Amino acid sequence: MEQKDPRNFLQSGLNLPGIFRAGVHIPTPYAATKPPKKTLQAVYNAGRYKAALTLDILAIQSFMAGIYIAMAGHLFLSVGGGVLGAALFPTGLIAVVLASGELFTGDALIFIASLLGGQVKARSLLRNWTVAWIFNFSGCLVWAALLGYCSDALTDVGQADFAIAVARKKAFQPWVNIFLKGIGANFMVCIGVWQATCAEEVAGKILAIWFPIAGFVLMGFDHCIANQFLIPLGMMMGAKDISAVRLLFQALLPATLGNVIGGGILVGAVYWYVFDSMESFNGYRAKIRQTWNRRSTMLRASISSRNINTSANDAV
Repeated sequence: MEQKDPRNFLQSGLNLPGIFRAGVHIPTPYAATKPPKKTLQAVYNAGRYKAALTLDILAIQSFMAGIYIAMAGHLFLSVGGGVLGAALFPTGLIAVVLASGELFTGDALIFIASLLGGQVKARSLLRNWTVAWIFNFSGCLVWAALLGYCSDALTDVGQADFAIAVARKKAFQPWVNIFLKGIGANFMVCIGVWQATCAEEVAGKILAIWFPIAGFVLMGFDHCIANQFLIPLGMMMGAKDISAVRLLFQALLPATLGNVIGGGILVGAVYWYVFDSMESFNGYRAKIRQTWNRRSTMLRASISSRNINTSANDAV
C-alpha cells in the first residue's frame, strides 16, 4: 500500500497558517479579528458586491432575510418575550449574516459607509434599500401568514394573546417615540454587524452579534423589519384596530427613518469618518482636479483652434 507523506497532509489537508521548513510546520501569528481599517475595507467589499447583485438575486436574498427575522420574531413570541425571548431573537441576524441575506437595516450601515467612501453610487443605495425593504416585508408576511397564523403554532403554545398585545404596543406609540427607538435599535444592530465583520470565525461572528441584538430587544427598541412581522401577525390574529395606514405610516415609517439614522449615520458614517474620511477627501479632490484639468485642456484646445481658424480667414 502506498504510504502518504504526513508533511503533504499538513500542507494541503489542514491548510494551517504558517510556513514549512525542512518538513516542519512553523506556525505564524493568527488574528481572530480584523483591525478597524480592514473591517471598513471589508464593509466596502460588501457594498460593491451588493451593488453588483442582479435584481433577481437581490430580491431572493432580501426575501430570505425577511424569513430569518420573522423566524426570530416567532421564537420571541413563542416563549412569551422577556429575557428568554431576547436571548433567542439574535438567531435571525445570525442567519442573515452567515447566509448573506439582504437585510435593509444592515445594508443601511454598508451602503452609507460605501457611498461616503466612493465605493458605490447613490442609485445603487436607493436600488438596494428599496428592493430589500419590500422583499424583507414580503418574507415577513409569508412567515406570519403561513407559519404564524394558519398553522395555529402560537395558539398551541398559548401565546396568541401575547402576539396581539405586542402588535398593539408597537403600533400605538407616538410617532417620535418609534423614531427614537428606531435609532437605538439599528445602532445596536449595526454595531453587531460591524463586530461580526471584525471577526474571522463563525463562533466569533455569533458572539459579536448575540449581545447587541439581545440588548436592543430587551430595551424595547423598534426594528422596522421585525415590526413588519410582529404587527401584521397581530393584525391577523385579532388586532382589528390596527389599520394598514397605521401600520405603514404610523409604525413602519418612523421605525425605518430611525433605523437609517441609527445604523447608517451613527455607525456607517461615523466609522467612515474615523477610518477613511481623509483618504476619501483626497480622492475626491484628485477627481475634481483631474476633471478641472481635462476641461481646461479642452477649453484651451478649443480656443487655440478658433484662433487658428480666425488667422486663416484673415489671411484669405
